[in-house]
Amino acid sequence: MRKTKHFYPLVFMLFLLGSCSIFGIHFEVHNPNHSGKTPHFSKETILLGELSKYRTCFDVFYYDLALDIAPESKSLNGTVEIHAEALTDFDTLQIDLHHNFEITALVEIESKRSLKYFRQKRAVFVLLSKQKNEKFSLKIAYNGKPIKAKKAPWKGGFVWKKDKEGNHWDGVACESIGPSIWWPLKDHASDEPDSMRLHYTVPSDLMAIGNGQYKGSTTVNNKSTYNWFISYPINTYNVSLYIGKFKLIQETYKGINGKSLAISHYVLEKNYEKAKTHFKQLHKHLALYEKRFGEYPWYNDGFKLVESPYPGMEHQTAIAYGNGYKNDADFETDYIILHETAHEWWGNSVTAKDLAHVWLQEGFATYAEVLYFEEKDGHTHYKNELHYKRIFIKNKYPIVVLEGRRWFHYRKNSDVYNKGAWILHSLRTQINQDSIFFDILQTFSENNKYKIVDSDDFIHLVNEKTKDNYNWFFNHYLYNNEAPSLSYYISDQGILHYKWSNTLPEFNQLKLGLTTQNKEYTITPTHKVQQFTLPKSEDGYWHFNFSNEVLFAIIKDKSLIKA
Repeated sequence: MRKTKHFYPLVFMLFLLGSCSIFGIHFEVHNPNHSGKTPHFSKETILLGELSKYRTCFDVFYYDLALDIAPESKSLNGTVEIHAEALTDFDTLQIDLHHNFEITALVEIESKRSLKYFRQKRAVFVLLSKQKNEKFSLKIAYNGKPIKAKKAPWKGGFVWKKDKEGNHWDGVACESIGPSIWWPLKDHASDEPDSMRLHYTVPSDLMAIGNGQYKGSTTVNNKSTYNWFISYPINTYNVSLYIGKFKLIQETYKGINGKSLAISHYVLEKNYEKAKTHFKQLHKHLALYEKRFGEYPWYNDGFKLVESPYPGMEHQTAIAYGNGYKNDADFETDYIILHETAHEWWGNSVTAKDLAHVWLQEGFATYAEVLYFEEKDGHTHYKNELHYKRIFIKNKYPIVVLEGRRWFHYRKNSDVYNKGAWILHSLRTQINQDSIFFDILQTFSENNKYKIVDSDDFIHLVNEKTKDNYNWFFNHYLYNNEAPSLSYYISDQGILHYKWSNTLPEFNQLKLGLTTQNKEYTITPTHKVQQFTLPKSEDGYWHFNFSNEVLFAIIKDKSLIKA
């Protein structure tokens, strides 16, 4: 999911204004006077976010979703089969479905018997006894009207819209709010099905696009059913639906390993010629990501951009595109395509087990953007992109927040994007060997393909590859909301005094650059005041700059002279 838009005139203005604040945006890294408040979590949020025994007792390996969509009435009528295996003995399990929907049948497929259940908010507790390793299947019929998105994709839900020709043009986005707003399932990121089938029925003058492989359509009584098959594991918020009058663009991408990837874009008919040209840039994006992160994860299921009635979303193999065919600052790159395509590796293939660790998706995808520009235009453009993104870092909340609460607020905790990218950049400077750093990224991607991970998995790999212990680095950057603060002051004799002011004692290994009189030095601040004698320049003053390559804040503190 894309957060910020690039706007270089704003950056230029901020450079002219120096480090002052304008419209609440600061060019320098800053820490807030007060950290952000953890919100009150409702009963519904807790039931949706927690991994209770009613969820951990079973694993879903396959869904089959059949859905009849009525755009005029904005309603859904569907069935879903849930095929699962018991991980422990249990007598009750939890699935999830928004309370807007009525459940008209809930049946165990093997025994054909109706099952009793009770509902609490979105949670549906099904009374069913199974023993460990026993496989079972449920079939659920339901109908109702899904909630409308307030601001898709960030405030999720269904988007009911019409294109300029008056045709229905609809979609859904549900990363933070959860897919149980439109279909029944085990709604938790820790459980991905191994495969899935989708059957979407719409009025026959429209098309219904889903994830994965197109398996044909049938038309009966002015209704058409479009069938799709997802042959890989999928995190369930990525299961999606697009309805509209689309036209198909077919291409082939030649991958780094010689494989051919089938590309099938679906766009509004009036944008067909524009899209054919605009979407060509995708090939360059895929090539860089394959080079840095390994082979595209979904060759069997192809790739498609689908024109959507909202800005964008990383729906696996069926990415939502709604950016109006506009390139951004370099006039060659559409950031929606660039960012959402990166999610095919970070988020879709390698998936955070809980939204508390969503930086592994959003921070990595944001960093993938700047790596693209480094490859395309060189290291200077890479640094410019990073320094632009740094403007928007707020340091209000830790990067890793509470598990079990499905909490991902695109405004309050937007640092998972830009600060997440800066954490990776800062790590790169500390490792100071690109061969090791990029090996870490590619190994993390390839070793965890189609898997669920958390931050500790990445930290463990960093330590293993570097043969060093970087826990000190991640303990601060991930679990402390503030950026490391370096206090400094220059005495009348030109002696620079400096120390860390808000970090743990173990944070004494971070190396910073110091430039003075066109010479570069490396300093390693600690919690004790250290000194560096600055050479006097020809104008009689002392000039220096701290490194701009590591994420930290600076504080001028005269009391260091007395320390």
